[in-house]
Amino acid sequence: MITVFFDFLCPFAWRGLELAEMLRVGDGLGFELLHFSLEQHNHPENAQNRFEPVWWIHQQPTEQTRGLLALLGSLAAKQQGPECHRHFVLELFRAHHRDKLPLQEVQTLKTAAERAGLDLPRFEYDLQHNDALLREELKEEISDACRVKAFGTPTFVLETGDAAYFRFAQMPETLEKARALWDLYGQVLNSEARIETIKRPR
Repeated sequence: MITVFFDFLCPFAWRGLELAEMLRVGDGLGFELLHFSLEQHNHPENAQNRFEPVWWIHQQPTEQTRGLLALLGSLAAKQQGPECHRHFVLELFRAHHRDKLPLQEVQTLKTAAERAGLDLPRFEYDLQHNDALLREELKEEISDACRVKAFGTPTFVLETGDAAYFRFAQMPETLEKARALWDLYGQVLNSEARIETIKRPR
């Protein structure tokens, strides 16, 4: 099972999750979707050590953050099982980055839940009445991200234990191209050269 840490604020995470879905459907690769918060990681109060944060997003009021409501909504969807969660995650990414719907509004979450085929009354109940449970689960997942020293999204953790941020500019158009992109990523991670950064100038 391959783990991928993501944040709905990030368009690169959206591409990473769409790539994962292509590989899941086409090649049967398994992906575990876990949450990360760029807002928490980059918060000024965490500047001294971003992997041992003192400012945690799960402790904040939703209206004072950009991404907390979406993360909690995703965890509410996760209560209906991994398949429902996977569909919801993709639909919320599409709603925000493709359709330009605001992450800070509950209606956007409901739209994604409907598109994903979730049990909407159950989703609304979990979001409204299981807030403490969802926040604790969020803390655990972000803690896992801190342990692998994730700093951006998407970060993939392979079955070998290798972990890396994977940012690419365009979605592959076919499964063949998706395979080639994923294979290249794996080759870089497994290379004896221990490549850490390749970044184009802008």
